[in-house]
Amino acid sequence: MKKPVRLLLLGTGLFVAGIAGFGLLALQSGVQTWAARRALAGQPSLKARVGQVSAGFETVALHDLHFEQDGAQVALPSFLAELSVIDAGLNKKIHLRRLVARGWTLDLTAYKFPEPASPSVGAAGVAAAPAAAVAQVFHGIFAQAALPFDLTLDGVELEGVVKLPPAPGVSSGLAHVVIKGGGMGAGREGAFTFNVTIALTGTAVPVSSLSVTGRFSAAMDTPRTFSRLATHAEASAQGPQFPQGVKLAADVAATRVTGGENFAITLSDGARVLAALKADLSAANRHLVGTWKLDLRDTELTPFTLGRTLPIFSLIGDGGLDVDVATAEVRATGKLNASGDKLGAIRPELAVVGAVQILAEFDLARRGDSLRVERLSAAIAGAEPVARVESLQPFEFNARTGELKVADPARELLGLTLQGLPLAWAQPFLGKIAVSGGPVRGEFAAIARNGGFALRPKQPLTVGGVSLAQPGKPLLRSVDFSLNASADYTPQGWQAELTPLVAKEGAATLLTLEVKAGQLLGKDQPIKATGKFSADLVGALAQPLGEGMLALTAGHAAGDFVVSLGAKQEIQAKLALSNLAGDSKITKEILPSLSAEVRAEISDNGATTLSVPLLIERDGRKSDLLLAGTLAPGKAGLVLDAKLSSANFVVADVQVLAGVAPASAGGAVGPETTPPWAGVSGRLIVALKKVVYSDAVVASDITGTVTLEAGAAKLVNFRAGLGEGADAKVNGGVTFNPKSATPYALAAELAVNEFDPAPLFRALNPGQPVTVEGKFSVASQLGGHAAHLGDFTETTTGNFQFSSRGGVFRGLPVRFAAKVESAGKIAAGAAAIGNLIGSVTGKKESSDLANKAQAVAEFSKTLGEIRYDQLNVVLSRDTALNTELKDFTLIAPELRLVGSGQAHHRAGAGLLAQPFSAEFALRARGRTAELMKYLGTLEPQVDELGYARCTLPLKVSGSLGQPDTTELNQRLATLALEKSGVTEKASELFNKLLGGGK
Repeated sequence: MKKPVRLLLLGTGLFVAGIAGFGLLALQSGVQTWAARRALAGQPSLKARVGQVSAGFETVALHDLHFEQDGAQVALPSFLAELSVIDAGLNKKIHLRRLVARGWTLDLTAYKFPEPASPSVGAAGVAAAPAAAVAQVFHGIFAQAALPFDLTLDGVELEGVVKLPPAPGVSSGLAHVVIKGGGMGAGREGAFTFNVTIALTGTAVPVSSLSVTGRFSAAMDTPRTFSRLATHAEASAQGPQFPQGVKLAADVAATRVTGGENFAITLSDGARVLAALKADLSAANRHLVGTWKLDLRDTELTPFTLGRTLPIFSLIGDGGLDVDVATAEVRATGKLNASGDKLGAIRPELAVVGAVQILAEFDLARRGDSLRVERLSAAIAGAEPVARVESLQPFEFNARTGELKVADPARELLGLTLQGLPLAWAQPFLGKIAVSGGPVRGEFAAIARNGGFALRPKQPLTVGGVSLAQPGKPLLRSVDFSLNASADYTPQGWQAELTPLVAKEGAATLLTLEVKAGQLLGKDQPIKATGKFSADLVGALAQPLGEGMLALTAGHAAGDFVVSLGAKQEIQAKLALSNLAGDSKITKEILPSLSAEVRAEISDNGATTLSVPLLIERDGRKSDLLLAGTLAPGKAGLVLDAKLSSANFVVADVQVLAGVAPASAGGAVGPETTPPWAGVSGRLIVALKKVVYSDAVVASDITGTVTLEAGAAKLVNFRAGLGEGADAKVNGGVTFNPKSATPYALAAELAVNEFDPAPLFRALNPGQPVTVEGKFSVASQLGGHAAHLGDFTETTTGNFQFSSRGGVFRGLPVRFAAKVESAGKIAAGAAAIGNLIGSVTGKKESSDLANKAQAVAEFSKTLGEIRYDQLNVVLSRDTALNTELKDFTLIAPELRLVGSGQAHHRAGAGLLAQPFSAEFALRARGRTAELMKYLGTLEPQVDELGYARCTLPLKVSGSLGQPDTTELNQRLATLALEKSGVTEKASELFNKLLGGGK
C-alpha cells in the first residue's frame, strides 16, 4: 500500500513541478516576446513588430513597438502599465495604478483617409445611415458605456507627437500631445487634462500655431458604470492672418438623471454661441427630445482647419429634434438660412456656381426606409431667384419599396419651379466642355399615382442661346431648346418621357427628339428606351460641329432607336438621309439617299456584336454594304473579327458625295502619330459581289482579308474578277513607323490576267480613239511612303510589266490618213490628164505623185492602227512620280516596234493626262516594207527574219490619252507632196487638199 501512495505523491509532485516550470517559463521575457510576435504575425492587415515584451504579476511593459495600417505609422519606444494581472484575468478587476507612454510618434503624412460613401450604395442606404447612427448614439450613452469589468484608474501619463498630413500651402505640421490625469473609480470623478500644441510651416500658412487645451471628466457611481461624462476644450489660433488670435470653446456633457439622460453640446467663440444642441432622453417613453441652433460662419472655423481652405459660408437657423429610440424614427423641424460662395474650395468645378443662398423651412421624419414630409419649403437664389420647391400636402415615401402614401391622392404633392437655373451650374458635370447660355426655366408638379408619383410639366423647360465648346474648338452656337418632360414612379418601376425636345436656331428647327425610357424595379432589370428624331441637315451642318463636313443646300435626316441597357446592352437604330442637294457652285450632280440600320449587342465582358447594313440609292440604282462581326477587348486593345459584304456597289454614287465635301483648308499638316487602326487587331473579311466603277469597268467577286496588327495593315489573297475571264490578285500591306517623317510605308504585289484596258481608256478619255486594245497580263510591285494614309494615290512608286498576245495599237496616229487617200485618187486623175497633155506636146508628166500619195495613205493606215501579235511593256514610276517607259516591244506580221519614253508628273492630273514623250524604232517587211521602200524611208539591209529599219522619225509627245505625232505627220505630208514632174499648180492643189501636211 505504501508503494502506490509513494508513486501517487511522486506523480503529483512532478505534475506540480511541471506546471510551475511552465509558469516560470511563461514569465520569461523571451517567451513573452516570441508569443507577442507570433500573435502580430497573424494579423496580415497590420504591419507590426515589437522589440521586447515583459509581463509580471503587477506590471506589463512593451518596448520598441511599431505598427502601420492604411499608411498611418505608430512608433512607441516604451509602454508601462502597473496593474494586478491576476485580478484582471481571474476576477475581472482592472486597477490601473499607473499607465505611462512617452516619446511615441503617430505619423499621418501618408495616411489614406477613407473615401466618401460611394453613390452605388443607393439613395435609400445613404438616407438611412444618419437615422441609424442617431438612433444608435442616443439609445442611451450610459447604457452603452457600461463596462464588462471593474475599473479603477489612478494615473495616466501620455506624451508624444503627431505628424500631420500635408495640406494646400502647408508643407509640414507637428502636434505635441500631452494627456495627464486620474482619480477615476466608483464614487469618484476622474479628471484628465489634455494639451495639444500644433506648429505649421509652409508658403501660405494662415496660422503658425494652434493649441487645444481642455479637461475631460468621468464620474462613476459603480465600478462599472458612469453617471456623468463631460469635456471642456478651448482652442486658440494665431498667425499672419490672425495677429490678434482667434479662440473657440466647446462643451460636451452627458448626465444620467432620474428618469433618463441629458445631453448638451455647445460651440462658442466667447462672445456668442455658434452651434448648440440640447436634448433629453426619457427612459419611460424612449424619446429623445431636443433643440438645435446654428449661427456659424466660415471665419470662425478657418483658423482651425490646418491650412485647408473652406468656402465662404453662413449657417443661421434653429429648430427641434425628436428621436423615438424604440422605432428609430428621427424627426427634424426648423428654419435654415444658408449662404455660400467660392464653392470651388469643395470641388474646383463648383467655382462657376458663385454666391448662392438657400432659405428652407422643414418638418421631416425618417423611420427605417421611409421619409415622411409634413412640411417642406425651400428656395435657392444666386444673383437672381433660381428655383423653389414646396410640399403641397403631407406624404410618406418608402425608398426601398417605392411606396407612396398621401392623405389626398387627388391633390398635388410637390411644386417645383425653375425660375432661372444658371446654365453654368451644369459645368461641373461636363468636364472639359464649356457651356454658356441663358438660364433654364420651367415648372413641374408631382402628383400621387398608382402607389407612386408622377411628375408633370406645368410649363415646358426652356433654355436659350446655348453654346458648347471644347478647348479651342466650338461645338454648338446659340441654340434654343424647349422640352416637355414627364416622369412616373411606382413600386413596380419608373418611366420618363420627352415629348419632344426641340432645338432651334432663330426660327429654324434644327432637331426634334422624342424619347421614352423606363426600368422595372428588381435586381438586374435593364433600362429600356425608345425614341425617334428628325433633323434639318443644312441647319445642323451650319453649326460649328458640322462646319466643313458637307456643302449642302438641302437635306433631311430622320431615324428611330431602341436601347436596352443592363448586364447585356442592346442597341437598334435606323437612320435615313434624304432630299440631299449640294451647293451648285461645287457640284451639279444629283446626290444619293442613304439609309442604315445599326444593330449592336454589348455583353458584360465588353465584347460588341455589330451589324450595320447600308443602302445607297441614286438614279434608280441601289448600292448596298453590310458590316457584321465582333469587336472584343484583348490584351493589347480591341480585337476585330468582321466581314464587309455587298451584292452591288456603284462607286460613282458614293464618290458624288465627295463633291459636297469641301476641300480642306490649305496649310501643311504634320505626319500622323498613330494609324487609324491603332488599338485594334484582328481581321476584316471582304466579299463584294459586284463593284461598278463605270459603265465600262465592273469588278466582280472581290474577296480577301484585311489583317490588322500593332504596326501594320495587310491585304491577304485579294482577288477580283475584271470581266470576260480577266482577274486581279493583290497581296501586301501598309506598315506604320511613328518615328519617321513619312510614317506610312506601302509594299504590295499586283497581278492581272487577261485584262482589256480599252473600256478603261474609253471611260477616262470619252470620244478619243483607244490607244491600245487587247488582253493584257500585268505583274507589278508597288511601294511608297506617305505622311498620311490618303497620300498614297500621289506617292506610290513601282514597276509594271505588261504583256499581250494580240490586239490593236494606236499609239502612232496619223491625223490625215483619210485626206491622203482622197488626194491620191485626185492625183491619179491629174496624172492621167498630164499624160494626155504630154502625148500632144511630146512631154509626159509622171504618175509618181499619185502613187506616192496612195502609198503614204496605205502606210498611214497601217501605222495608225497596228494589229499586233505580241506586245510587251515595262513601266516604272520613280520617287519623283515620273513614269518611265523602259521597254516597249511590239511584234506584228509585217512590223516590229520598239521604244522608250517618259510621262512627267504633273500634280492634279491623272496618269493618262500626264505630259508624255517617247521615241520608237520601226522595222518592216512584206507589203509594209515595199511601201516604205517606195517612199524611200527603208534601209536596204535586212535582218535574219527579213525586217529592215525604217528611217521615218517616230517621236510621240502629248499624253498617253492623246498621243501627238506631229513630226511624223509632217514627214508623211512631205512624202505625199514630193514633185515628180507635176506642175507647180498641181502641187499646190495637193498641198491644199492635204491641209498643209497637218
